[in-house]
Order: sequence, then C-alpha cells, then structure tokens
Amino acid sequence: MPAIPVLRRARAVALAAACIGVAPCGQDAHAAGSFDGAWSVTLTCQTGPDGAYSYTFHFPATVVDGVLHGERGDKGRGGWFTLDGKIEPDGSSTLVGQGLTSAPGYSVGHLDPRTPYEYTVSAHFGPASGTGSRTTTRQCDFVFVKQ
Repeated sequence: MPAIPVLRRARAVALAAACIGVAPCGQDAHAAGSFDGAWSVTLTCQTGPDGAYSYTFHFPATVVDGVLHGERGDKGRGGWFTLDGKIEPDGSSTLVGQGLTSAPGYSVGHLDPRTPYEYTVSAHFGPASGTGSRTTTRQCDFVFVKQ
C-alpha cells in the first residue's frame, strides 16, 4: 500500500513542475482578461507620401477576453473602419485595421470612395492606456485609453 501515496505525491510534483514551466498556473487567462473593458481610440494619420490629406478618427473599442474590437462609421459606407486583434498577456498586440475609403483626397493613391483597404498595426497596451502604429504606406498613430 505505500506505493499509492508515493504515486499521488509524484503526480502532484509533476503537475507543479508543469505549472512552473509555463506562466504560473491560471495566470495566463487572468492576464489576458486584465485589458477587458471599454476603450476609446484616437487614430491620427499624417499627410500621405502623395499628398493625401491628414485626418483623425475617434471611436470606441471593447476588449473581451483579451480580444479588441473597435468600429467607426456605418458598415458598407465610405469612411467605415474596424480594428481587431488579440492583446497578449504582456500587452503586445498586432491588430488588423480594415475599412472603406471616403473622399479620394484622404486616401493614398486617391482611391475611389468605398474602396476596401486593410493594414496591420503594431501596438502595446498597459493597464489604462496604449499606443500603436500602422506598419505600412503612411504614418498613422493610435492612442488607446481605457474608460
């Protein structure tokens, strides 16, 4: 009979060792959820390399289970924009911005209104704020503030 307590102890040690090898047990899910809540987003794009006008958008976003979703405007209409992506427990994030162009003067290449576009945003979040930058075409900066 002494083999049973030894087996239980060995199993407990193995489980403890597995937890130490990753993040502390149970904290990964908690850390991802620490960004959850309502956020305000300010997107500012500088003048484009071809003279496309600068602009600033303000829109709300929500983070649920560490996943951000923000949206501006009406889906299917010019100027509509969404921002989506996962925020890692350390606050790093690669977000995807997608939308439809509005007036040609504001888009690089002076595209027709409602032309679809997509780009990535490299971002980092803290407990109450964050920043990000568009990684292609033109300089666009994001500021995130938790509400």
